[in-house]
Amino acid sequence: MLNNKGKRNGNVPFLLPGSVVNCESGHNAKRRLMKNKVACCYLTHEHPEVMDEVLQKICVPYGNRGIDIYVYDSSISSATKDVVDRYISSGSPHLYYVPMQHLSGEKGGDAKYLEVLKGYGLCGEYDYIWPTKDRCRFEGETLDKICRALDEDHDIVFALDERDRYELINRELQQEYTDPVQFFGNYGALTTNWECLIRRKKTMLDPIDWDRYERDHNVCANNSFNQTVSTFVRLSEMDSCSIKVIESGLDDKRYSDKAQPIWRSEIFEIWIDKWIPTIYALPAVYDGYKLSVIKTQLGHISLFGSNDALIFLRDSGALSPQRVEILRSMWDMISKVPFANLEMIMAGEEKKLFEQQYEAFLASFEEKDYERGYYLFIQNGWMRERFPVEDYRIIALSFYIFAKDTRRGYSYLFDGVDSIKSLTERFKTLGGR
Repeated sequence: MLNNKGKRNGNVPFLLPGSVVNCESGHNAKRRLMKNKVACCYLTHEHPEVMDEVLQKICVPYGNRGIDIYVYDSSISSATKDVVDRYISSGSPHLYYVPMQHLSGEKGGDAKYLEVLKGYGLCGEYDYIWPTKDRCRFEGETLDKICRALDEDHDIVFALDERDRYELINRELQQEYTDPVQFFGNYGALTTNWECLIRRKKTMLDPIDWDRYERDHNVCANNSFNQTVSTFVRLSEMDSCSIKVIESGLDDKRYSDKAQPIWRSEIFEIWIDKWIPTIYALPAVYDGYKLSVIKTQLGHISLFGSNDALIFLRDSGALSPQRVEILRSMWDMISKVPFANLEMIMAGEEKKLFEQQYEAFLASFEEKDYERGYYLFIQNGWMRERFPVEDYRIIALSFYIFAKDTRRGYSYLFDGVDSIKSLTERFKTLGGR
């Protein structure tokens, strides 16, 4: 493979470099280059339509900031390569294609991720490595914040949407951390997300002995949690660190609706059989937070933290009688949903369960127990069917604000609200209705 100076890069079998022009119009782009060089590495498999959508949106804003875009493609078909070729031919700024067919298959993502951390396929030297799944992108103010943070020389820049966190926390979270243990306690569960955990190569990746990490910490091609493990093991080895956390705005992190996660078919194997022992095996310095990190992740509404997820598990055949008994023995450490809910779902009584939950939700307003109302709302997707669309949006937005305010110490949003009607009327009045 030839780089931009016509020299061959040793470990890259094939790479397609793009030129520095606007990929939508073909005109030269005005670039606001960052001090540090960043490689944003998209991991994809048989998703050409997803990459087409994402590249259309990121080529200009990422390229104008000096972010190089790499597409690591394990597809058997050439469709994704054809998409990347088209953008390169039309003048995409700093776009590269890296074939990964030797790691083909839906389950090759963990191996691809690990190869990215090791620098496979990179055309030149970079200060930061940014692995990401193919359906996600950032824009607007959040993208600007990410770029500013990268030029501040932090060891980690971690951008996320706090809507991904469903537990209520009555403390304000920091934007900068120098204590990896505190960072683990607040964000360890959310580091499983392949979207925006960007690492400084000089401090977070180059010093790693990958053979030792595989031997001592199981950082390997079939580990679903290489990101979390390699991050916190490396932080525990450092004398000092600087971590910047950026909360994205409501509309600054976007997803393609053309792709869906595949791990839901293996929830039990990944999150019970692997996640729990993975966290327990982290260095002892994190012991004080391991249980809470485990529960924060497993209590997510897409895993074991909602009635909807439990119904999905039952209907997909993931909950055998033996597995239900395993869950019973550890339920308090993985979910805020009462185990009795799972028992009703397994008995086919989900309609009866929802009626009970709906009545309890209405009662929570009368009792001014808004925390209980919050959990009942997020644990039951069926609520959407019980309210007019506008009212449902008001309720959802209210609880989103409630969760954010709670992290700052207290929320006044529901003061004086004793029913859904009084809540929706308040918002409609404020909106000039």
